[in-house]
Amino acid sequence: MFQYILAAALILHGLANLGGVAAPFTSSGNGFSNQHWVFSSGVVLHSMAGKTYGLVWLLSTILLVASGLGLIRGQPWWLTAAIAGSATSFLAIAPWWGAVPPGARFGAIFDVLMLVLLLSPLGIRIAESI
Repeated sequence: MFQYILAAALILHGLANLGGVAAPFTSSGNGFSNQHWVFSSGVVLHSMAGKTYGLVWLLSTILLVASGLGLIRGQPWWLTAAIAGSATSFLAIAPWWGAVPPGARFGAIFDVLMLVLLLSPLGIRIAESI
């Protein structure tokens, strides 16, 4: 039962990242603001750097959804995909902390919790039990 809850969380988090994929490419922003990222005030969400991070967000979406589906199907690679997806998602959110909506900040916290869980001995036991 736990594997289905974890899989659902990974898939839903991956799908929620689609907002970060679309934000730099649309004028609506999906709750995102066009504020600068933490490294330079000259780089904003709708710049080329922002669009590049939109593609990073797309990669995290693919990895997280794939990891959830892999977990459901009992695939051995799901753990690697989940770790890579959570790390990529966090790396997509962190530089844009001032531009992301509150839900994305919650997503960053989720990413950190997933990394701690999955990289701990408990994560290894979960992976071995599936």
